[in-house]
Amino acid sequence: MNASSTTYERDYWFCQLMGWGVLGLLSILSSSLGDWHSALRMSAAKLICTLAGLGLSHLWRRQLQRRGWLEQPKRLPLAAIASGVAIMTLLQTGVLLCVDLIFNHAAIFDDGRAAIAINLVLVLLLWFVVFAIWTLCYAVALTRRRANRFALEKLQLGVSVKDAELRALQAQINPHFFFNSLNSIRALAYQDADACARAINSLASMMRHTLQTHHTALVPLADELQAVQAYLAMEQLRFAERLVFSAHIKDDVGQVRLPPLVLQTLVENAIRHGVERSKAPCQISVEARRRDGAVEICVANQGQLAEHSQSTRLGLANARQRLLLQCGPAARCTLTADAGWVYATIVLPEEAGC
Repeated sequence: MNASSTTYERDYWFCQLMGWGVLGLLSILSSSLGDWHSALRMSAAKLICTLAGLGLSHLWRRQLQRRGWLEQPKRLPLAAIASGVAIMTLLQTGVLLCVDLIFNHAAIFDDGRAAIAINLVLVLLLWFVVFAIWTLCYAVALTRRRANRFALEKLQLGVSVKDAELRALQAQINPHFFFNSLNSIRALAYQDADACARAINSLASMMRHTLQTHHTALVPLADELQAVQAYLAMEQLRFAERLVFSAHIKDDVGQVRLPPLVLQTLVENAIRHGVERSKAPCQISVEARRRDGAVEICVANQGQLAEHSQSTRLGLANARQRLLLQCGPAARCTLTADAGWVYATIVLPEEAGC
C-alpha cells in the first residue's frame, strides 16, 4: 500500500468514525430524558444500532469497490445502488427491532397496528435516507480523489514532457558548440602549435563547464560568464584584433541563475554574425543589471541584423524555449538592431525564480 492509499484509508476511517460517532451521540442525547435506567437501556440500544450502521456502511463500501459501481460517474447503475441501499435499510431496521426486543421489551409493537405501521415506515425511511446520504458523500469523495489523481498524473506528465524537451534542446547545443570549437582548433593546428595548445586548454575548460551543468537546470550568471570568457579566449586566437570583448556585470546580479549555455549561444551568434562578417575590429559586450524589477542581460555586437539567417533564428528560438521551460512565461529573449549594433537581450523577472 503506497502513501496515497494509506492517506486515503486514514481519511476514510476518520470520516466514518466522525460521522457515525456524531449520529450516535445525538441519538444517545435524545434518550437522556426520563429515569436513568430507561436512559441507560436506550443509550445501549442506540449505541448498538450505530455500530451496526458503521459495519453495514463499511461492507457497502467494499461492495461498491468490488463491483466498481462508482467508477464511471456518467453511467451509474442507479437501480443496483438503490437496491443496495434498500437492503442495508432492511438489515439496519432488523437490528433495531432486535435491539428494541432485547432492551425495551419490543415496545415498538405495543401500539396499535396503524401506529406500528407508521413507526416502521418512518424507521425504514429514516435509515434509507441515512444510507443514501452516506453513499452520496462517498461518491463525492471518490470523485474528488479521482480528480486529484488525474491532476497529479497530468502534472507528472507535464514535468516529463518538459524534461524531455529540455534534454532535446541541450542536445542541440552541445554538438554545435563542440563542432565550432574543433573547427577553431583545426585551423590553429597548422599555424601555431602554442596557440593550438592554449585553445585546447580553453576547450577543456568549456567542456568541463558543460559536463558539470549538463544535469543542472539553472546556473549562476558568474559561472556562465567564466565559460564565455574561456570560449572567447579561444576565439580570439583565431580573430586576433578583430574581436574586442568587454563585460559589465553589476555585483548584485552575479548570482542570478539562468539556463546553462543560453548566454553561450547568444555570444556564439554575436561572433558568427558580427566578428566573422567584419574585416575591421568588431566589439562584443555583455552587460547585466537590474531594471524595473527584472534582471536584464544583454549581448551586443557591432553589425547588422541578418533578416534571413536561419542559424541566428534557430539559436534564438532555442534560447527562448529553454527560458520558457525553465524560468516561466515571464522570461523572454529578444533580438533588436539599432545604429549599427545588434542586441540580444534576456529579461528574467525576479518572480520567475531564476
